[in-house]
Amino acid sequence: MVRNAAGGALYVGFVTIHTCRKHTELIAKQEPSPGLPAFVAVGYVDGETISRYDSETQRKVPRTGWMKANVEQQYWDRQTETCQNRQQIFFMNLDMAQKRYNHSGGYHTWQSMYGCDLLEDGGIWGFYQEAYNGRDFLTLDKDMLTFTAADAAAEITKREREAAGEPERWKHYLENTCVEWLRKYVEYGKATLERRERPTVRVSGKESHGLLTLSCRAHGFYPRSIAINWLRKGRVQAQETKWGSTVPNSDGTYHAWASIEAFATEKDEYQCRVEHASLPEPGLFSWGERGRPEVTYFIGPIAIYAIVGGMPPLFTYHYAAKGVIFNMVSRDNEAGGTIGQQLVCEQQLFFGMQPFVVRGGP
Repeated sequence: MVRNAAGGALYVGFVTIHTCRKHTELIAKQEPSPGLPAFVAVGYVDGETISRYDSETQRKVPRTGWMKANVEQQYWDRQTETCQNRQQIFFMNLDMAQKRYNHSGGYHTWQSMYGCDLLEDGGIWGFYQEAYNGRDFLTLDKDMLTFTAADAAAEITKREREAAGEPERWKHYLENTCVEWLRKYVEYGKATLERRERPTVRVSGKESHGLLTLSCRAHGFYPRSIAINWLRKGRVQAQETKWGSTVPNSDGTYHAWASIEAFATEKDEYQCRVEHASLPEPGLFSWGERGRPEVTYFIGPIAIYAIVGGMPPLFTYHYAAKGVIFNMVSRDNEAGGTIGQQLVCEQQLFFGMQPFVVRGGP
């Protein structure tokens, strides 16, 4: 975060990174559900689905033309075997968890998420984590070469994994093998992953009883990461801002929004600032403006993101992930209200995930 001479926050910036994520999920259910495999492993790079394996097809296959064109068949054969082995391990892990937590019927899930990032400064960022029924179970502590257990049931697995030397193996994988393949993925999909599409931005308002809810919506941008901040008299209003999720459009671009409440008489004091990799400088927008960003001024230099008031991470990145999760959630609309309970399919990170950072790179 950069501050002005008076101490007021000017903006929150972001850094560009390449990120690889792998996410697998096992769903235990009482009866077969056609179209909903018990085990799923899906790969993503910058929101692009690059691979998929599930327990119904029993094969890992490419999902993009550039992966199919650049990766040999032997790779898919090896990955298929790896996924089949992990599928069996997941069944054992889920069975173990159900017994320890005294759970029987109904739906239960076992998930793992791990990945590595390449930072602009040459550093490496990586993590490994497991969850049961959507709650943290084990998290890798890279610095201490241990696992952090979420509760007493996970403590048993922690001791078993550490005795088997798993923290050391995961550290080596995340800092070497994972990084090597991440670089290959980025090179294979360079034309797609490194394209830049500028956002269309619209600011709208809804007034009620003297209060105005201002919403700033950015559409049609790529890559995924974007920084949308509300300013009042030039200062970031992080504590007062509500951010929506950045979600994909059908054409491969994304949209996102941020809203804030203000007194109607003070509406002219507010501006929405949008920062994105496609823009040479931040764009400023007021209520009633619409269109491609017109840069009002530039604030620099770019700063590394700092967590302020629960704001989501603002990284521009390449990432790969494995997994699809079905959640029953309450969605917030752009005016700050609640849409209600919906069954949604989304990529999900675990609560409390603690990635590690290795400075200096390989």
